[in-house]
Amino acid sequence: MSDRLRVLIVDDNPAMAGTLADILEVKGFDVHAVYCGAEALKLMQDHPVEVLLTDVKMPEMNGLELYQETIKSHPNVYTIFMTAYATDDLINEGRAQGIKVVLTKPLDINLLFLILASIHKTQHLSDEQILIQGRPGRQFTPSVVNKW
Repeated sequence: MSDRLRVLIVDDNPAMAGTLADILEVKGFDVHAVYCGAEALKLMQDHPVEVLLTDVKMPEMNGLELYQETIKSHPNVYTIFMTAYATDDLINEGRAQGIKVVLTKPLDINLLFLILASIHKTQHLSDEQILIQGRPGRQFTPSVVNKW
């Protein structure tokens, strides 16, 4: 396993996806950026990621649909929603289905760094540490995320 957290950014706005990818790469993350859900699913077949950072409202396949398809073949990918719409049915449905983090645009980049660092830390915990910190059989949620 690489020491760098692998992040996939999905946003139908190429400028947003590209800028965010550049920022995360400078901070040491292994980043890919794509502009639609279909591209994301195809990329994940050959390039597994640990974090899926996706826009919610996109044409053809929205962020919730992408999440639903992703967990079928990659159930351990930690998905984060990004949205310009703080209250939305897709966000509420995503939360009901397991989305733990929703970030509003414009993104608080320092908050994103904290969340990614927390996710990365949990990737390196042993099974014994996870059992101590979380219940067996339940997806472990990074502690920083639990504060929201």
